[in-house]
Amino acid sequence: MAEVVLEKSSADVLFKPAVDAVFALLDGRPVLFSGARQKIYQLDQVGGFIWCKLAQGASLAAVYHELGKLDVVEHVARQFVRQAIDTWIDQGLLDIDRPVSANCAFSAMLGRHRISVRAENWDLLQRLVSLFCASGNEEGQGDIAIVAMMLDDQVLFGGIDAGIHRCGVEALAPTLKAHLTDRLIRSDRWVFALHAASLVKAGAGLLLCGEPGAGKSTLSLQLVDAGFQYAGDDVALIESDGTACGIPFALTLKEGSWEWLSVLQSNWDGVTHRRADGAEVRYLPISNAHNGSLAVGWIIFLNRVAQGSPELTALDQLDSMKRLIEGAFAADGKLSQAGFSALKRIVSGARSFQLTYCEAVEARELLADLCNGKA
Repeated sequence: MAEVVLEKSSADVLFKPAVDAVFALLDGRPVLFSGARQKIYQLDQVGGFIWCKLAQGASLAAVYHELGKLDVVEHVARQFVRQAIDTWIDQGLLDIDRPVSANCAFSAMLGRHRISVRAENWDLLQRLVSLFCASGNEEGQGDIAIVAMMLDDQVLFGGIDAGIHRCGVEALAPTLKAHLTDRLIRSDRWVFALHAASLVKAGAGLLLCGEPGAGKSTLSLQLVDAGFQYAGDDVALIESDGTACGIPFALTLKEGSWEWLSVLQSNWDGVTHRRADGAEVRYLPISNAHNGSLAVGWIIFLNRVAQGSPELTALDQLDSMKRLIEGAFAADGKLSQAGFSALKRIVSGARSFQLTYCEAVEARELLADLCNGKA
């Protein structure tokens, strides 16, 4: 199939049908087959017409002209084409091949992976830089190479998997973070993952376990200020030997933490991003973040309440095991025997507690005393 050029005001974007996308007619009805998703998508007659014209190498101007011959006015034709392209991107049926200048690029370490990023402009680049704790301008290809570019009011990005993705500018960093996290979780190296922030104290790992909203990121920020080393604030990947590896993205902070952070770091000027759930967040890169696996010394299950003093309640291994299983997830949705064995190693070698707390600043003192052997 021929490559397809999508014209836009700033530059040309080169699209091409995905390698596993097949067009066919079934009983005279146009369909597209995705080999990656093993799905057939039925097109209406206008959609089939647009796909065939693009696959033949027609420009958008030519497609608009041809639709005009069918008595479709130009603004409607543009709308049809854009809706079709958006849909085909979401279905993994289109690919993109457009050079982006290496001058607008950086690389970063994420666990054991080197991420190389190229962006169309400096605004996109700065939004992506803020996502990582450490970045530089080292030359060479990373384990994961990401390219981001503008298409009208949207961003197109690829490099995480075989396809391309789209989102709004404000959603770029959170969307990319979600895709990268999913990519790492699906690696064969890890037996499962936990919803947990991970920190290091005296060479041992501290896991803060809890669902979104439990306060993992805010408490992690407090502990970093108290001398802990940061390793990740969202997901901990578990190896078969029972060691844990955080994903050291920059610390994600919701609006409630911004005022306190501006006092803690007066020179911090975060860019606001919008997650898929609508929440506005900012990212705080943490210097000297820990990359790599670590032995878990403490497991803390967070129980955030409306009021009251912080309290640690010791948990036995069985209770800790049950809670970890509830918060564990794997790429295939199942906890394997290897995963169960890894959990057993973790709880056997760590001390487990439930932390009931209201204010993170008070909870940090309790955890600092625990990890320093004073509690």
